Parts: sequence; structure tokens; C-alpha cells
Amino acid sequence: MPLNPKLLENLLNEFGVETQQWGKGEAKTVDNFFEEIVQGESYLRVDGESIFRMIEIVKMFISNALKPQNGLLLEWGQYLPDGRYRERKQNPGGKVKRGESPEEALLREAKEELGIGRYDFYDLSALPSKSESRPSRSYPGLSCLYIVHGFKMVMLNGVEICQKNEFTRTEEDGTKLVFKWVK
Repeated sequence: MPLNPKLLENLLNEFGVETQQWGKGEAKTVDNFFEEIVQGESYLRVDGESIFRMIEIVKMFISNALKPQNGLLLEWGQYLPDGRYRERKQNPGGKVKRGESPEEALLREAKEELGIGRYDFYDLSALPSKSESRPSRSYPGLSCLYIVHGFKMVMLNGVEICQKNEFTRTEEDGTKLVFKWVK
């Protein structure tokens, strides 16, 4: 029988992951997690008697070449399509999809989240990759192994996102992203 959201929820519950709080507050839903798996953005792994989520992500460390005093650009929060707000206060970025290199994911995420492309950067350089294991903020009760690919990105001042201290962008699914330059 192919995996579906209900089977996924049952599997998680069998491993002691309580999903009743998913879809409430800042948490995403079982359907969101199922879609991540189907899209190749997330993997579900079983290690003995435990289960965990594994994802590869890219993080952008963005500064402005002509205004370094502005600090770094952070994704401050998200307004989800159903109206809930999720505090983020983290570097912009996103998941590496199945078959995609970290560099390809970086350029895709920069375009999707910020509306910028490769030629909007004065400097773009990869930082050493690292892995970290911690509880998932999106899916409470589920441990997650993050493989993080960081990129230092220095923006050209003429790019629109360098003109404001705070701005918003709306993703295809209706999620409204809030960004701030922070010292």
C-alpha cells in the first residue's frame, strides 16, 4: 500500500511521535510533512527504535556591499496561508530538493524568496557544510537531522531588497515572508 498522510501519521504515532499538536500554533500539518516527502524535500529515516526527519538545507548569509553597517538580512517571520504567524529570525534559505545540488537550491531559493538572481551579487562563496541534530520546530516531537550548506552572499546596493530595512515577499502558496536587515 502506497504511503499517504494517514499512514504517515500512524507510522509516526507507532514510534511515539504525537501529531495532535501539528497544524496548531507555529507547527505544520501531517499533510505538509507528507508533501515534503513526496516532493523530495524531506526524508523519513528509521534508526533502530527511533524515527527522524532528514533534510538538506541552504542558508544565505546576505550582506550589502555598499552598506555593511546594515548587517545581515534575516527572514523575520512568516504569515501562513491560514493566517497563523511563525516567528523565524533566521537566515533566508530553504530545502534542497531531490536531484538538486546545494548551489542550484541556493539560486532557486534566492529567486523564490527574494526575487534575486546570480548577477545581483558582488560576491557569492560557499561556506563549509555542517550537520546538526535537533528537534524540528515545524513538526513538534519529531527529531531532525539537518545538513546545512551555507553561502556568503554580498549584494549589490542597487538591488531592490537593499533599499528598505524591512520588506515582505509572498510565495506561490500564499505564505507571506517578512525580512529585516539586522546588525
